[in-house]
Amino acid sequence: MKILTTGIQSGIGKYTYENLSGLGLARDTSKVERERIKKTHFDAIIHCAFNSAKTLDPNSPSSYFYDNVFLTKELVSLRYDKFIYFSTIDVYSQNTATHSENEMLNLCGPSSIYAATKLTSEAIVKEETKNYLILRSSTPLGTYSRKNTLMQMIEIESCTVGLSSASIYNIIIYSDILNFIKFSIENDVQGVFNLASSSNITLENVARILEKNIQFGKGFYNAGNIDNTKISSTFPAFKASSEDNLIKYLKEHHHT
Repeated sequence: MKILTTGIQSGIGKYTYENLSGLGLARDTSKVERERIKKTHFDAIIHCAFNSAKTLDPNSPSSYFYDNVFLTKELVSLRYDKFIYFSTIDVYSQNTATHSENEMLNLCGPSSIYAATKLTSEAIVKEETKNYLILRSSTPLGTYSRKNTLMQMIEIESCTVGLSSASIYNIIIYSDILNFIKFSIENDVQGVFNLASSSNITLENVARILEKNIQFGKGFYNAGNIDNTKISSTFPAFKASSEDNLIKYLKEHHHT
């Protein structure tokens, strides 16, 4: 299959690109390679690239919107059979409701400009592609995970973090994401999916599993109540809990 993956320099994009091969698109991709991409008809485009900054730099706002919105607009104009877009559960409002894929969303709901631009790109994908798969991802753990609070707790022996112990995460695993992407291409799975585990975990419980004395701060993050019925019934690997996935990651990466 001919696959194009974006965001191949880090995170899930890098992992996907290494495992599926095909062509990759990054900031430093040459003009020659970009022309080659424009002329190729892909079986699937997997759009993982994004700018994760939660605030906007007033000196360069255009680059942020290019990364998170305009690049999506460019990619949907290419030739392909299937478009897979990596979004986030942060598109949902921060409330106590259980969030499912058929929930009506608007740009006033997301709690950050990052999430709002993700929701904007979702709208572009829905409007301009015939065969799409939108993956609203919780926190993915894997070889190239970004150094967020969770990874700091895992990798640093004596760790001080800004979030409180009551902060709530939903954890999934790179390998499960990749296998679902493969499955979706082979079986033409379409639509929107919450890419989430069956239950959340607090940072207090993460510290307990790690057997570490973490110095917590006062900040608070809540992944929210994410309904993963659709993904777990389609691909049973996602029936695992966040605790299951954390323990699996630790074993695979020799932290236990």
